[in-house]
Formats: sequence, structure tokens, C-alpha cells
Amino acid sequence: MVVRNFLFCFVFLGFALTSGESLFAQVAGAAQNAETTLTADVLAKTLYAKTPAENKYCETVIAARDAKILPDRIFYAAYRYAMKKDKDRRFIYFQTVLTQFCKEAGITLQAPKAPKSAFNPFSFFFGNTR
Repeated sequence: MVVRNFLFCFVFLGFALTSGESLFAQVAGAAQNAETTLTADVLAKTLYAKTPAENKYCETVIAARDAKILPDRIFYAAYRYAMKKDKDRRFIYFQTVLTQFCKEAGITLQAPKAPKSAFNPFSFFFGNTR
């Protein structure tokens, strides 16, 4: 067992040292490639978003991340925290933690605007208020 672990470490480190990049750079590059492929669709599926409003929130968060409004550190910290939780409540955990982190950092995420309804209950008394 000890010999097998030693040989594994020797082969792994030997490959890492001969590839030209440092071991840290290889691990960091692999983690960065895995995290940059996270799209709004993948985010919604992994967090088990159930409603169109939750899907829209995922799109808003990804757009803020891509526009560099939301730092990657905050986004991925909230994502990793939510992924450790029960799958039925992952989205709620993600939204709550992300909101708290953004509040502490002074970042405001703009919620998607709801479409205006054609119904105006005051139009009978005050006329068209638009």
C-alpha cells in the first residue's frame, strides 16, 4: 500500500514537473476552466431552479458576473456553498448567500424588471395615468 502510494506520487509529480508548468499553475488552470464554463442554463440546472423567475435570476447573476459587476470570488463562494446543500433547496441557499455577500461588499444586483400590466385600477377614477 505504501509502495503504491509512493509510486503514484512519484509518477504524478514526475509528469507535472516535465510538462513545463508548475503543479500549482496546472491545478489553478483546471479549476479556472471548470468554473468559467458555468452558464446560466447549467447554473439553473445544478441549482434545480423550478420557476421562470428563478431561471431569470440565474441569467441576471451570470450577466453580472460576465460584466465584472459581481466578482468571481463572491459568485463561486455562494455556488460552492449551495452545492453542498440538499438539492431541493439549493437555489434558495444560493440566492440567500449571494444576497448576503453582495450586501456586505456593497454590490447591488439589479433584479429583472417585471413587465407592466395593461390593467390600471385607477383609470376609472383618474383617467389614464400613464
